[in-house]
Amino acid sequence: MSKKRVIGFILVIIAIAILISNVAITGAVIGTNTSNSLSLIAVILLVVGLILMSRRDRNYAQESLDNGRYTSNTQELKRIARRMGYSLDESHKEGTKVYKGRNVITIIPNHRNVEGRGTVKRILEALASGESTFKRGHAH
Repeated sequence: MSKKRVIGFILVIIAIAILISNVAITGAVIGTNTSNSLSLIAVILLVVGLILMSRRDRNYAQESLDNGRYTSNTQELKRIARRMGYSLDESHKEGTKVYKGRNVITIIPNHRNVEGRGTVKRILEALASGESTFKRGHAH
């Protein structure tokens, strides 16, 4: 579950708690400013929470592959990886390692541009699928 969905879920729970706690038992409380403003805040939290929960995480790498837009610019590839929630470690001599959890799924070279359309495609495919570009048994 993505961070946005978790935050959305929490907002919905808070909104429901406010609405439940704001229910008046007697008629004497109806129409007070505090009651009305809390209800408005609860409705806003509920709507924002539902929007966050319903948003689909975009797969920028897959969109790039589908459109045939293979960027060879390494900064753009790193930006795509970050936007998709991957961790990047730029401290390696061979390039920027892209992590999904603890596993390295691909390496973006340190050069300004990636050489070869096939290499760019493999990097984008790894970002799109979340699966490693390395063969099984290869030490990363």
